[in-house]
Amino acid sequence: MKNDLIVKANDLIEARYNLNLNEQKIILYAVSKLDRTKDKFNILTLQIREFSELLGTTKERYSEIRDIVRELRRKEVIINTEEGELITGWLSSIRYVENSGLIELEFSERLVPYLLQLKDKFTRYQLKNILYLKNKYSIRMYELLKQYEVIGKRTFTIDQLKEILLIKDKYKDVRNLEKRVLEVSAKEINEYTDLNISYTKNKKGRSIESLTFTIESKEDRQYIEYLNKTYNIKEFKEKAGFERENFSSKQVLELYEIAVDMLIEDYESEDDLFEYIRLNYLFMKAKKGIKNPFTYLKKSLKEDHAVARGQIKLEYNV
Repeated sequence: MKNDLIVKANDLIEARYNLNLNEQKIILYAVSKLDRTKDKFNILTLQIREFSELLGTTKERYSEIRDIVRELRRKEVIINTEEGELITGWLSSIRYVENSGLIELEFSERLVPYLLQLKDKFTRYQLKNILYLKNKYSIRMYELLKQYEVIGKRTFTIDQLKEILLIKDKYKDVRNLEKRVLEVSAKEINEYTDLNISYTKNKKGRSIESLTFTIESKEDRQYIEYLNKTYNIKEFKEKAGFERENFSSKQVLELYEIAVDMLIEDYESEDDLFEYIRLNYLFMKAKKGIKNPFTYLKKSLKEDHAVARGQIKLEYNV
């Protein structure tokens, strides 16, 4: 169960809704059980035993879980679309199967575009990342920031964040927002999930107008530490031939991982990885009008514009 994947359209992550901690966990557990290849929702038959584990107890809390699911049936989610606001429920039906330890759920049909057959603009993560979160805002903040993991930063105005979380009329003093939402969420996310986050407050005059979050994958941090111990980022850039580019450590790691994926069966030493990157970088530099070198180099590495793999193989045969 812990390794089950949750996949949601980014528009649904950005939606406005007010679910308590247990309601969110049950919805996400149900999302992880969907057959995402289908074009409509199947009825999910879920075990109360697993629900109980999700809620952090070994007891099978039948009546409590039934009450939670019934309350979920009444809750709304508000999604911004190109045509305007879509207001729908999460669930279209529930069925509590007496004396079986089972509950049947069916998602609202209006949520199909946000949960099934997603091709782009979606976020995915393993269920285990939200299992041990204890604050309802921690799950929301995790998803909102997980969506921007690759970018590594996300800025919200105070009003924007409060609107998404449906707390527009609460925490008018930013210090209370920090204490009740931001600090608790950051602590839990850093302790229990695959992300490390921090935030800075941006002022306009004397007032705090916005928050900028820094988002770092814990796995990325391990790789970056490995690269720094093995080469240091400056040496890595020199070996790969792009020491003059202002690429961040995270961007360097991303280029390294692409090179590994492309040469997984073809390289004999890490020198080949550097050469693969270097040749594609030189190919890119020969082009004119490149506005975003990092994005273009990523594409070049994925598609091997310089036919570098062939050149590296030829070196083996010389």
